[in-house]
Amino acid sequence: MRMAITLREARRALAANKVRTFLTMLGIIVGITSLTIIVAVGQGSKAQVTGRLSKLWGTNPIMVTASAGGKNAGPHMGMGVGVGSQTLTYEDTEAIRKEVPNVRAASPGLLKGDVQVKYRQQSATTEVFGVTPEFREYRSWDVDSGEFVSEEDVRGLARVVLLGQTVARELFGEADPVGETVRIENVAFKVKGMMAKKGASPEGGDLDDRVTIPVTTFARRLYNVTYLSNIVVQLEDMSRMQETAQAITRLLRERHHIVPPKQDDFGVRTPEGMVKVFAGTAQTLSLFLGLVSGIALLVGGLVIMNIMLVSVGERTREIGLRRAMGARRRDILTQFLTEALVVSVSGGVIGTALGILGTLLVRVATKTPAVVSWQAVGLSAFFSITIGVVFGVHPARRAAFLDPVEALRTE
Repeated sequence: MRMAITLREARRALAANKVRTFLTMLGIIVGITSLTIIVAVGQGSKAQVTGRLSKLWGTNPIMVTASAGGKNAGPHMGMGVGVGSQTLTYEDTEAIRKEVPNVRAASPGLLKGDVQVKYRQQSATTEVFGVTPEFREYRSWDVDSGEFVSEEDVRGLARVVLLGQTVARELFGEADPVGETVRIENVAFKVKGMMAKKGASPEGGDLDDRVTIPVTTFARRLYNVTYLSNIVVQLEDMSRMQETAQAITRLLRERHHIVPPKQDDFGVRTPEGMVKVFAGTAQTLSLFLGLVSGIALLVGGLVIMNIMLVSVGERTREIGLRRAMGARRRDILTQFLTEALVVSVSGGVIGTALGILGTLLVRVATKTPAVVSWQAVGLSAFFSITIGVVFGVHPARRAAFLDPVEALRTE
């Protein structure tokens, strides 16, 4: 009952000067609005990156690449043939499969970029991937037409190729390429299938701008290499991914005779790690914009404190009268603190509503991924209440500790 009376009195006091009350809220509204939009865009960007990685990586495998990094190291497949480290081998694949707990299967892969593929007078420059049939399952890559690479193709070093849709369009237009013959590095390959559309990669590349051939054909018929670009590892228990990644790292360091601080000649990547890598730029921008929102909220809090101090000065006689009629210091403190909270929380509610509306407008107008989540609403509520308490305490204490006799003498 006492709280209901306090809230009613707070609303009455704030309604007495509506314009000033709204201007007091304005800083909170701006800060909460921008904070809601920033959190929504950040969550949306992370979801987008996760979705793209899911398309690229399939059923959450661990990726072992032939280099720890470098400007030519694709974060999804590792170093290409002829570039960087050449120490990842088929023997490493077998060792991972047999010696690392929780590994269900391991599949070797090869990659080479800037390869010319020709069909009659048409040509396209693309990437060539050497894979095994397991690639279809591990990475959730399927064919739109034709058939995928088979075990017989791998064992027989078959000269068959799967075309990505971008390459197929450049070479064949709208015609079906299955059954036709193309040339890769001047070697004839029969088109066995056309890959299903995958779209953009997390780093913005075209996942459909590539061709895929059996890994053995790549290694022996095309480029004569004995090393690998990558190894895709599928797990028995996904919850033990980090533990398994660490075990793979230890095994390969032992096999490659690497003792820290010597740099690894391989990289072990997990989907969670790649999300952090690709979301890094967005997180930096969000941090900067979050700082701007924080400044707006700080200014809003200072405005609340200043206006409440002015209100205390204007209502000194009222405070003295209430004290003379039996109000305790705690009652006065609660009254003014409640007013500060009402202003702050009301601004937070308005700011959250505007933030949700702004998020929808950003998503429609700019196609920027944005997801309104409970984190955004929760942060808005937390900051609104915190600002009201922190910046309302000083004016409330000043009001509570006014001398009643001196307050009544005020004109």
